Amino acid sequence: MITQDRWRVAQEYERSFWQNQARQIAAGAVGQMSWYSWKAKLMEEHLSEFLRPQMKDSAVVLEVGSGPVGIASFLPWGTRYAVDPLEDFYRSEQALCQLRDKTVTYSAGSGERLQFESNTFSLVVLDNVLDHVHQASEVLHEIGRVMKPDGLLYFAVNIHTTWGAFLHRILSRLKIDRGHPYTFTAASIRAFLTAHGFAVQKEFINDYRKAKEQDLKSAALKDKLKAYAGLSEFIYYAVCARREAQR
Repeated sequence: MITQDRWRVAQEYERSFWQNQARQIAAGAVGQMSWYSWKAKLMEEHLSEFLRPQMKDSAVVLEVGSGPVGIASFLPWGTRYAVDPLEDFYRSEQALCQLRDKTVTYSAGSGERLQFESNTFSLVVLDNVLDHVHQASEVLHEIGRVMKPDGLLYFAVNIHTTWGAFLHRILSRLKIDRGHPYTFTAASIRAFLTAHGFAVQKEFINDYRKAKEQDLKSAALKDKLKAYAGLSEFIYYAVCARREAQR
């Protein structure tokens, strides 16, 4: 378990990041988070064999750790909810809020204590969140609780190679990487999902070599150093069901 102090450091990092993004968006210095649209399309591709068109219309969707906008605002279907511990802050930043779809219900709260009835959601989205949370086990437990028995979890997280994970754990404990209290590899995240009652139906893993190549080409010294050290992150995606309801 991550300590309260360590998680607070991560939350301060998140707040600072989004505060800076809001300023840049307001000044017209950066685009308006088009990556959310890309993420939503990618998610639909990954879910295509699991969600038929008629299922989408009646879907009840929850995004846990949505950030200020989230994938939820870019889904053209379903009844959508989004929850994030920094929601009160996001709500105060007009530059961020104006990018939201007004039909999504946003609320403040943590993944460890979801304020929803059990067996409510047909789809839960957890995208780039689990390595940022306070209690990862509690988050997955709560998601399993609020998912319908035949519901799906769409999951994505940054992972490392075995060597990269070893180095990252050290950097995280020293709070050099302030935003990521947890470290995962492909093998460890698979095992973690299984241990918490989820059955991976399909997985998609980005290429580490391409991630490293991208970091080497980056103008940022930090990215180049990550690549040389073997710390480049790549993404693990999975479509999961509750284990007792494997398809």
